[in-house]
Amino acid sequence: MNAKERFLIIAPSWIGDLLISQSVFKFLKHKYHNCTIDVIARPYLSDLLKLMPEINNVHDLDIQHNELGITKRSKISMQLKKHNYSSAIILTNTFKSALVPWIMRIPERIGYKRELRSILLTKSFKLIKHKDSMVNRYLKLVGTTFNNNLRPSLRISSDQAEESKNKFFLNNMKKNIFLCPEAEFGITKRWPKNNWIELAKRFKQNNYNVYFLGKDITSARVFEPVVNNSSIISLIGKTNLKEVAYLLSSANLVVSNDSGLMHLAASLDVNLISIFGSSSPFYTPPLMKNNNGEVIYKQLDCSPCFKNSCPLSEDDNLKCLKSITVDEISKKAQPYLD
Repeated sequence: MNAKERFLIIAPSWIGDLLISQSVFKFLKHKYHNCTIDVIARPYLSDLLKLMPEINNVHDLDIQHNELGITKRSKISMQLKKHNYSSAIILTNTFKSALVPWIMRIPERIGYKRELRSILLTKSFKLIKHKDSMVNRYLKLVGTTFNNNLRPSLRISSDQAEESKNKFFLNNMKKNIFLCPEAEFGITKRWPKNNWIELAKRFKQNNYNVYFLGKDITSARVFEPVVNNSSIISLIGKTNLKEVAYLLSSANLVVSNDSGLMHLAASLDVNLISIFGSSSPFYTPPLMKNNNGEVIYKQLDCSPCFKNSCPLSEDDNLKCLKSITVDEISKKAQPYLD
């Protein structure tokens, strides 16, 4: 490789994984100062990628998780072939995700050995799931390991943040707390909703501005009673991903399940309390600045199970989350608000 490498990255499809993968972009820009980094990603991630200063161009590929999409993949391959990429790094692990670099005949195609796709790669690695952190799994593909200089960090201007604050009427006279109660993975990553409601009430009683953030309309309905009977505000389903990033950049504190919004908050250098259930903070930790937050995780005998439904009996069901109390979160939060 030389200093004028042209990289094509096949990006992850989940918000959290995408943010973690920024460490790869940072490493490449540091090692090859004049390199070009272009990314192929699903359209809803485009705005987030444009907040990463290492990236030169973002190319949308509108394909669903279960869609092979040969025609779409062939089309984007023909469109991008003129860029003469020297290397492709495939961060996702499906056979189909390696097709575009193979169709383009990019000289170096790097990824993990999954779904018999080694025939599409020129350099492949054996993947042992959950053996290493997700960030180091990505960084292994470019020959390095994580350090704080590679920590994800988005570029948001004060004007952009102010624009969203004005749009959603954020009040800067009090401290702003954002609560992120969703996790797309499943119920085993979601702290009980009644706990979120109680936590919101406590913050409000202490005269803080409290906002719920997310996209699930069903989730929004669950929080309607507490929102309607107080000045707690729900922005669930009312923002796009870019606006969420702008809003979180203005937070005095974020409390979140292990989710994409947790990783988003971590990339914005805001105070963050992260709640882990079935997943592991050793595998997908919030890559936040030192002293910027707390990770709440009960390392039970069954943890982490990485399952999206709890295998335990009713008495112990979701014990990893239910054993985390509102008192515990409230006490952990207070030093970041004083």
